[in-house]
Amino acid sequence: MIRLFSKVQTIIGRVRKRLGPILPVLLTALIVALLVWGASHIFSLLHTVPQVIIPGLFSDSPLWKIKPQYVVFIAAFIFGALIGTWYFVYRPNRETVIEYWQQIPTWIRATTLGFGGAVLVTIVLLSLGTHWEIPDLVVLAAFLVSWPLTTGIVILSNRCIGGDCPRSTSIRIGYMHARGLESRTMAIIVGALVAVVGGFVTWAVSIRVADWDSVLLATVVAVLLWMLATVIVYNRYEAQTAERTGLAITDVNRPEARTTWELAIKNESNSTIDLSLARIRDTKFDLYRFGVDTDLGPGAVCTFNAPEDFRLAPNDDSWELPLGYTLKQGSQTPVILTRGGEMYALQRDRLDTEGDGSSETDASDSSMGESQHPSLSGQSPEDPSPQD
Repeated sequence: MIRLFSKVQTIIGRVRKRLGPILPVLLTALIVALLVWGASHIFSLLHTVPQVIIPGLFSDSPLWKIKPQYVVFIAAFIFGALIGTWYFVYRPNRETVIEYWQQIPTWIRATTLGFGGAVLVTIVLLSLGTHWEIPDLVVLAAFLVSWPLTTGIVILSNRCIGGDCPRSTSIRIGYMHARGLESRTMAIIVGALVAVVGGFVTWAVSIRVADWDSVLLATVVAVLLWMLATVIVYNRYEAQTAERTGLAITDVNRPEARTTWELAIKNESNSTIDLSLARIRDTKFDLYRFGVDTDLGPGAVCTFNAPEDFRLAPNDDSWELPLGYTLKQGSQTPVILTRGGEMYALQRDRLDTEGDGSSETDASDSSMGESQHPSLSGQSPEDPSPQD
């Protein structure tokens, strides 16, 4: 008996070592599932739970029938896992989780939240389908449409201008900035919506005209439309948001006893640039409100009061992706985005920045004292947000 007890202890120790932090989550989920399952049996509540039928993809016969008692157990297990994750994982590490989440590129966060929203829509429709007849095609269409749509809404909400700006203007500027900062993601979203519409139209036409329910044909058409529409939209966005070179950094100055430092930016083009409601992105892809709400004429200079975290030095950080691809997480120079969607890469030929732009050593060899144009200063109240 003693030997058996020691073996059980050894096995439990190995399980705890391998499962690690997820063991309390699994135990919480299992306990909640058993309690709910037992209560449903004791109080005879299983008759109120419907049987879930998962249909086949290319056949009318069901793929899997889940009995009510298993539906209760699975649903309670998932609910218990969410409770355990919140209590044992998120609650003790809340600040770390939030900090890590904010460092993830915007397009990944938006895609994740979009997928979660699509799953919730699907669950709601499946639940309603137990009381009302909702075709499986409607559920599939809702999932395929809600995912890219929710992703786009999340991106636009992150790019909208706050403050006293009218809502319609804020949404329009948010779209302009998203088109330049997340051109790949926006192109994929538009392409996905076009593909869903094209696939369902192909399926409906095949039934109505040829009396042939061709799911495979609709899928092939949707995939081809998705690739074609994504490439077309992406090329259009890239042509409209090409970086311009009309603005240049002429001086960097950090006044004593101040947490901010000043960037002197000069308009070296021959046309006036509208900087009202503009944003500026530093070299580590953090976004700030530019704060200079004025038109900058040719040769004029304005001053951007950069926060201490603003990075000016070139940044070559990137994420390693499978198959040898990389995802850039930095740029060589800051970029200004105007309210019309134009992107100006700030020229820095006059500067000699060797280190981080937020350090004391970053300074310019040139001086603004001999400038014949008035200097306009601005603030940057907007919190930084990672880009893709």
